[in-house]
Amino acid sequence: MSQHILITYATRRPYRQVPIIPNGAYYDHAKGYWLKDNEPLVLSTGGPVTKKCDHETGEDQKGE
Repeated sequence: MSQHILITYATRRPYRQVPIIPNGAYYDHAKGYWLKDNEPLVLSTGGPVTKKCDHETGEDQKGE
């Protein structure tokens, strides 16, 4: 039996207790998102991250 295409191409990354935050980035509580050089961090090319600066995996990995 073949595996589902998402299982075939899925990648796993190790869980980090402390997220990697780019130098100079900070969370603006009034705006509700991360900024770097007064620009939204979401516009950076460092990879997808959430507002908590977690690496976005698309999967819920609580407890892993």
